[in-house]
Amino acid sequence: MAFSVGMLHGLEKEWDAVFGGNFGANWEKVNKTMVTKCDKGTLVNLVLSAVQVLGKRKDTLRSAAVCIEGHTKAVIEIQKEMLKLKDDLLKSKSEQMEAVQTTVKSEIRSFSDVVKARCEDKMTTSQVKGA
Repeated sequence: MAFSVGMLHGLEKEWDAVFGGNFGANWEKVNKTMVTKCDKGTLVNLVLSAVQVLGKRKDTLRSAAVCIEGHTKAVIEIQKEMLKLKDDLLKSKSEQMEAVQTTVKSEIRSFSDVVKARCEDKMTTSQVKGA
């Protein structure tokens, strides 16, 4: 039996019908006085109907438990996958950051070498005035 919310609503209606048919009231409104006024046949019918509905509820609850367990396992697997993807993303970002740092260090060295080379070429005063 596959669980569904519709099954729960159906069982609720059946439960209400058991008491409504025997007492003309919702099960929550049934009291001791109402029950003691019933004849034996009505009580037998009430008990049998209630037992049948309770049996269906038990099966439905088992099915719901299996369904919930399956969903719980699926959620855990999804969470594990999300953690793995987060780890992969962090690793990728670290690798990208290292690549950027390497490139920046290389460019700074190249620029530094150019500046040093230019500084070594000392300009004369007339060259500075002409520039």
